[in-house]
Amino acid sequence: MPSRLETADHIVIIGYFVLLTLIGFYFWRRMRHVRDLFAAGGNVPWWLTGISFYLTGFSAFTFVAYSEMAYRFGIVAMTLAWSAAVAMLAGTIFLAARWQRARIISPVEFLEARFNPVLRQVLAWTGIPLKVIDDGLKIYATGIFVSVGMGYDLRMSILVSGLVMLLYTFMGGLWAVMVTDYVQFIVLTLGVVVLFPLVFSRLGSFDALFASAPADFASPVGGPITPLYVLAFYLLVMLSYNGNWAYAQRFYSVRDEGEARKAGLLAVGLMIIGPPLFILPAVAARTLMPELIVAPNSPQYTYAALALEFLPAGLMGLMIAAMFSATMSTLSADYNVMASVITEDFYRRLIEPNASQRRLVLVGRLATVAVGALTVGIGMLLITTAQRGLFEVMVTVFGLFVGPMLVPMLAGLVSQRLTARGAAAGIVAGLISGVSLFSYKTWWLLGRTDIDPNWLRYDYEAITIFTNVGVTIATMTIVTALETVHPDERRRIADFFARLARPKHHDAPAETSGDEAFSPLPIIAQVTAGTGALLLIAAAVQSSGVGQMINVGAGATVLMIAAGCYWLDRTIARKSVPAVDQP
Repeated sequence: MPSRLETADHIVIIGYFVLLTLIGFYFWRRMRHVRDLFAAGGNVPWWLTGISFYLTGFSAFTFVAYSEMAYRFGIVAMTLAWSAAVAMLAGTIFLAARWQRARIISPVEFLEARFNPVLRQVLAWTGIPLKVIDDGLKIYATGIFVSVGMGYDLRMSILVSGLVMLLYTFMGGLWAVMVTDYVQFIVLTLGVVVLFPLVFSRLGSFDALFASAPADFASPVGGPITPLYVLAFYLLVMLSYNGNWAYAQRFYSVRDEGEARKAGLLAVGLMIIGPPLFILPAVAARTLMPELIVAPNSPQYTYAALALEFLPAGLMGLMIAAMFSATMSTLSADYNVMASVITEDFYRRLIEPNASQRRLVLVGRLATVAVGALTVGIGMLLITTAQRGLFEVMVTVFGLFVGPMLVPMLAGLVSQRLTARGAAAGIVAGLISGVSLFSYKTWWLLGRTDIDPNWLRYDYEAITIFTNVGVTIATMTIVTALETVHPDERRRIADFFARLARPKHHDAPAETSGDEAFSPLPIIAQVTAGTGALLLIAAAVQSSGVGQMINVGAGATVLMIAAGCYWLDRTIARKSVPAVDQP
């Protein structure tokens, strides 16, 4: 698929990345304390956190993998995508307050107080490879979109994508991640909202959506996706979302428990509204672009092909920026939270307990570079190894590790009965179960011609997920029930849950950088205005037509949003000035 980018596209793309880099520079000097770098001082507004929640789970991988599934199997892709909203709702109700009360900077820091130092290190270091592989898949998906859209070499697209994402996270920490999430949300929403009506105007009506599609395309569970697979996938997402380090980081980075819940509920709403906007056009592509199912084309290119076909000049650049935006949000959040684990759970805990805040910030930034470089390397490796659909690769990887890695961590946060040995035994048993089932499939079942390949791809993966989670829970339960708990461990568990029972606002003021009154609204307003200006400049260099009109409308809308942010900041500033008593 050749690129047809024009000057307007390049203006939007290049200008957009300049704005993101400026955000990193803006926050560079504000990172004086390690809590600023990894928890934004605990002062992020709930609405900004809610948007960041949504964007953290939304990447180019989401576009590529779910649009590929929608093209192949239909509406069932939306059924699977809505699992994120269910998982986020559960986390908001049951875990938001607990993450706040854990009083942590890194998401595995609480494990030492709850269990012991060894288990903290085990889950810290075993969790990092899972995150790196997951992020490598997202980098690869971004490279696919950029390669198709801009006509660049796939390897170079992955490399450049990863380095740009790494730059502003390295400089600006969690504040930079949060603010860029907001800007990326604006760009992503514009791209999706513009493409949706353009696709359906060509289709003619919603009645034609399934005109040339298989019979079960409109079914919420269809194709090779069985109810068993859907249930297993919902369980997988429930665990992976609520044990996700980046999501935990969002919950403890707001001011209090009430704001944590409001942020989670905002994310739930966005996760319900979002999937139909990008999945339905991919379903329509089965009718409008039937050639994608035929080699050398691929359904992986569905959303990129739709953008190339339907977006006018200038808006393709916006969509490429939106793809970058989605993945940047997820990866920058993961880079930051993995660096927090390396800094807090390894360096400060084992190497230099009395390290200065300046040293810890430096170590955190170097850790960010390290995990970012490793992720880019994984993404480039996938060029030659990701032969299956990306969605299937993701489910296989997560099915192996999510149960043994996340079930003990989450159980430790909610259950007072679980012991350290029980958690450790669950981790070992779950990993053995996962590796055994994967090996059995790879070395035995794949070679059998009497087994349905779709059963292996979907139902066997579902059985693997249920088995791994079940083995982990059963082992934790049995070992805990049989063990004689030492009084020291009972006391440690009691102390930990006593802390969880005490709201965070009852604590004495914590050490901070002295920047508690910081408001992100001014920088948000400036960068949002810059984005609107880019769209207007893009319109100015275009010839008259639909593309120019849409760019003008989108640019004006974004400028109005920027003005609203500026007005809100001024209103808040006026209300915060103490009244002067009149004589």
